[in-house]
Amino acid sequence: MPDASAADAATPPVGAPTPQSTAPAEDPSAAGAPEPQPEPKSETLVEAIADLLQMAVNYLRQETAGVMRDKVVLPGQQLGRLIAFALAAAFLLALGLGFVAVALLLVLANYLTWPGALGLIGGLLLVGAAAFTYLKVRSIQS
Repeated sequence: MPDASAADAATPPVGAPTPQSTAPAEDPSAAGAPEPQPEPKSETLVEAIADLLQMAVNYLRQETAGVMRDKVVLPGQQLGRLIAFALAAAFLLALGLGFVAVALLLVLANYLTWPGALGLIGGLLLVGAAAFTYLKVRSIQS
């Protein structure tokens, strides 16, 4: 029988690491260690200038929008309302004058007959046109 002491020397005791076995490398994330964070990108000078210019453009857009609203849009809306009301008033005035003219024509037709009333109104319109023309020619000459 072989010697027991020689056999004991050839086999390592149980639990002792063997020189042939290699332990797998441990993963640091598996052991609960925090993963290393990637380094934040350092902002270059060009990117910083671009951001600054974009901020300036945004500010100018906001200020321009405020100025346009206060100085152009609101007065334009007020002017539009003024023109609309003036046109409505002018239309009502012309319509009212038309009804008054018809009423006057009917009254004159009772007194002067229809041809006499139409002749009188036409003559008054011609005299008015001549007066306006005379005044305009005098204002141009002076």
